[in-house]
Amino acid sequence: MLRYQQYIELVRTQSETKMMDAIAHAKKHLVPFRTVYPAEFRQAAGLLAFDADHRPDAYRDLWSPDRWRLLADLFTDTHNQLLALPAAPLLHIALSSGLSALKTPACHSPAAQQRPSASGTAGAATTTTTAGTDRAPPAAPPAGAAGVCPICSAELNELARGVPYAHHSKSHVEHDLRLLPSGRVYGQRRLDEHARKAGLAPGQVKDPTTGEVFSLDKLKKVFIT
Repeated sequence: MLRYQQYIELVRTQSETKMMDAIAHAKKHLVPFRTVYPAEFRQAAGLLAFDADHRPDAYRDLWSPDRWRLLADLFTDTHNQLLALPAAPLLHIALSSGLSALKTPACHSPAAQQRPSASGTAGAATTTTTAGTDRAPPAAPPAGAAGVCPICSAELNELARGVPYAHHSKSHVEHDLRLLPSGRVYGQRRLDEHARKAGLAPGQVKDPTTGEVFSLDKLKKVFIT
């Protein structure tokens, strides 16, 4: 591939001297592989009859500068194969193994992405630019996510987006779920225990996350389907 690209660059100059060098280069490095890559060899020979300004569509890809990117990617892939290295960093592979054990469909749901920021001043922080630049700092993670769910953290959220969901053969969902007006779901037993510890009046419960207090008649029973 590298020898082929060197030949293309020699022909691209359209200089008489370089064209002679291109023919010599082809005889030394391309002709020995004419039976292995017959189509590529015929295209290489056809390049001598056209210049970059009057090229048929069949030769458009050969003149493209993007071939250098293809060559760089091929070098990287070959290097990794020779040294038995994975395409992704080893740290990412190790993290993905752990993240796949924690990831659930709720981690990247639209509702999770639209939750308010963890700090009440997050809105003001996003409008403050760093010294000497116009770039705003990264957005804060969703409320309650920091220190609780690694998948929802700002550092690992994107890395976990492509890993599979965790497979749980046993459900750990509470059997007495109740939906609060705040949109959060907790078990009735846990809400009663939290209300008792908070010293609330009978018939009232408290959201363990936001601290909001609701009456029992505002709760709705949730059924898992």
